[in-house]
Amino acid sequence: MISAAVVLFLVSFTKSAPETFQVDTSKSVIHWVGKTIGSNKHTGTLKLSKGAIMMDGNAVTGGEFTFDINSIKVTDMPPERAPKLEDHLKGEDFFDVPKFPAGSFKITKVTTSGGVATVTGNLTLKNITKAITFPATVTKNGNTITASAKGVKFDRTHFDVKHRSGNFFSGLGDRAIEDEIAIDIELVASK
Repeated sequence: MISAAVVLFLVSFTKSAPETFQVDTSKSVIHWVGKTIGSNKHTGTLKLSKGAIMMDGNAVTGGEFTFDINSIKVTDMPPERAPKLEDHLKGEDFFDVPKFPAGSFKITKVTTSGGVATVTGNLTLKNITKAITFPATVTKNGNTITASAKGVKFDRTHFDVKHRSGNFFSGLGDRAIEDEIAIDIELVASK
């Protein structure tokens, strides 16, 4: 017969299985900012098409999400002008949506200190995968998780997006586009 102390010991050291929270694509969004070398910039959004976050208690243990490049929207231009830039961003000069309609991010490591998670993972665009690391805040409230990462930056030229890059084309002056893209990630997920 197993004593109560042994049962308590076994329960104390039995690791629970991580819980999976599915990303709510209607409440989740990626905001982006692209800038020229001068003072011009454009802002916009991308929609997520699917995703999941794995949690063990209040700690993120993994996750991944896919975003729909075809959903790219420009938010800083009048509605009659935005579609022209959106089409350009979807074209061969930038993300070549007919060939590469989706991008993704897969978490490979998470460390937490002082309530802030440092997330490392693989960003894939145009079938090119590069590791990036950024801080994020994750809040679990019952069966819902909200995750936010502000000012996540990556170099677009590492993903073969070289249009008007000063590192690849000379004589562009203030028409050159900065290689660094900044994004804010807002995720809502639930069990």
